[in-house]
Amino acid sequence: MIASLLTTFFNRFYVVLKLNLYFWLLTIMGGIIFGIGPAFLSIAKLFLEFRWNHQELSWKNVFSTFKASFKRGNFFFGGFLILGVILSYNLYFSLQINHLIFLIIDFLLIFALFLMAISFLFALFIESQYEATVKDVWKLSLLLSFMDFWTLIKLGGLLIGVSVLTYYNPALILFGSISLFIILASFISNKLFARLSQKLVYVS
Repeated sequence: MIASLLTTFFNRFYVVLKLNLYFWLLTIMGGIIFGIGPAFLSIAKLFLEFRWNHQELSWKNVFSTFKASFKRGNFFFGGFLILGVILSYNLYFSLQINHLIFLIIDFLLIFALFLMAISFLFALFIESQYEATVKDVWKLSLLLSFMDFWTLIKLGGLLIGVSVLTYYNPALILFGSISLFIILASFISNKLFARLSQKLVYVS
């Protein structure tokens, strides 16, 4: 019993470590700017396809997934990045003004940034699991962001938790934070995507 639990623990720890290191390697291979988006999409695809089977996380599978994800990964990341920069720019100027109305605007902009981050996460999962046009991925990712309030709260808590953990343990940014967040987020959003699948089957 204990031996089985230890084996499971170390196997899953190894998958988290391996995926995170692959993320940074793929990011560097893409020249950082053009590597981040495909790297995010690649590790999301790899985990959703192979789960905890670390033997399938071979360099051959990783590299082929990266190549297949390069164009759309950059498109999604670039689109959300542009939106994030615009929102952040407006938030910066809004914070300079001390007035109640601008305080409300500050909170709205922060919430919009959070929704954008979650929508990007959902876009990764949708792209990894369904065949859809870029337009449909955008629409579905935004729809899912408003579909279940409690899932949104859980993902927000996860984001804060991983961020705090990384702040106090900076080495995790290299060895686990990114892959751990994507893996846990996939489990948190399982029921949400099950509901989406049912709706898509009903529509089709």
